[in-house]
Amino acid sequence: MKIQDLFQQAGIGFLESGHHHCRPGWLQVKTCPWCHSDNYHLGFNLQAHFFVCWRCRGHRTLDTLAKLGIEESKIRDFWAGREVQEVAVKKRTGLVEPEGRGRLLRIHRDYLRSRGFDPKTLQRLWNLEGIGLAARLSWRIYIPIILAGQRVSWTTRAVGERVARRYISAGAEEEALNHKGLLYGSDYCRHAAVVVEGPVDAWRIGPGAVALCGTAFTGSQVRKLIQFPYRFICFDNSPEAQALARDLARQLAPFPGTTEVLEIDAADPGSASEKEVRLIRRTAKLI
Repeated sequence: MKIQDLFQQAGIGFLESGHHHCRPGWLQVKTCPWCHSDNYHLGFNLQAHFFVCWRCRGHRTLDTLAKLGIEESKIRDFWAGREVQEVAVKKRTGLVEPEGRGRLLRIHRDYLRSRGFDPKTLQRLWNLEGIGLAARLSWRIYIPIILAGQRVSWTTRAVGERVARRYISAGAEEEALNHKGLLYGSDYCRHAAVVVEGPVDAWRIGPGAVALCGTAFTGSQVRKLIQFPYRFICFDNSPEAQALARDLARQLAPFPGTTEVLEIDAADPGSASEKEVRLIRRTAKLI
């Protein structure tokens, strides 16, 4: 029995490779039973048979299947007869930027101003562009991910909140380097890094902030973070995000340098007040 059959029998919504929300080699489950995100953040790896949620990280496979409401007998049958599915994994061959990119349009500028940003400053500092009417990724802000001055990947941010996915990033066939192995904004860092979740959070904190492009972090990102003598983790103030911040801090703690988790009053760094941003930058020795 394939995992797809198990999901269909249980009435669990999922996406397969070919959909722009789902990478090759994965299935994306509509609702994560652990953090209750219903934006297809929960992924299942078809070759290694593990679950990972881009909001609340990895979970034991059998526990997750049970928490999804699948009957114990069917879980046993699936686990006993599971098979590795052949996956045509696309290789990274170079950067392919989406069509429709151009200057920030009024809809993009209005969104940025509604969040308290100056569009011209963000455009100059972070090289933002806009995507208007396009076959894919319409009405999004285009956010290049830059390493050593070169564009190596990208992500996009919707200009509204009522969307299935606020961020949609490059697929493996569209990036020169895996964006989940990078730190967005690292070119602006020197001795210290304020670690945040998304690019909008990094814009608010300013140069010296690095975004993981999600709360889930990778070993490659951890290895890059240990290069900074001062590391300050500033995630959303939800209990789930704070738990992940502490988990990241535990992984960074054994390495030379200082690691600290910052708790903020705002719901997330992207909506922090100017006063709170100044406090964060002063604590992180960025000013």
